[in-house]
Amino acid sequence: MHLQKEKIIKRAIEVLDRDGLDGVTLRRLAKELDAQAASIYYHIPHKEALLGAMANAILEEYFGDFDFADDKKDWATWLNTLGHALRTAMLAHREAGRVVAGAHLGDVLTKLYDLTIRILHNAGFSYSKASTITVTVTDFTFGFVIEEQSSPSVVDAPGEFRSFRQFPTLMAADGPRSFEQFPTLMAAMEIWMQEDWDTHFDTSMRLIINGVRAELQLSGEVRR
Repeated sequence: MHLQKEKIIKRAIEVLDRDGLDGVTLRRLAKELDAQAASIYYHIPHKEALLGAMANAILEEYFGDFDFADDKKDWATWLNTLGHALRTAMLAHREAGRVVAGAHLGDVLTKLYDLTIRILHNAGFSYSKASTITVTVTDFTFGFVIEEQSSPSVVDAPGEFRSFRQFPTLMAADGPRSFEQFPTLMAAMEIWMQEDWDTHFDTSMRLIINGVRAELQLSGEVRR
């Protein structure tokens, strides 16, 4: 059976959606494709290479037709767009946050990083600060999506009411525990857990962008 790399990656993402990341192995793909393991290894020599190709393919689904040349965007609008676009791309597939965050820098992410640094530099940030801001937004988004996709099923549904009474169960891996000695935490979580993932992400991105705006205003950035 003649295999193409694209077909292998497509099936790998299908297995990811069905069985989760732990179910994605090169031997499993060989079985899924009714192929010899050697034919898989010819295109993808190891699991690391597989995850890198999967990550790029997942992002390519969303950013395939994106204009990476336009660096004249408003920097704040772009940072917000970047975070939300990455989140949307990763939420399209089961455990894609782990896949993308755990992979080496692929073609799509390279283009996104380059574009973001150019936009920020055009706004007055040094290359050093622009790089730090870019990594801050992307790393936050990766971590947020990993948490979102791995949270207990009781809070999986966006918009679902999440009572603070669920908090002890969610926070303790070995079963419910008492948080009565932490009334401030419980009061905060009563409010926080009634908000959905979209609200949490919107708020977090706004805080990051406002922090970047304050840095731009206070630091007297000089491009270098």
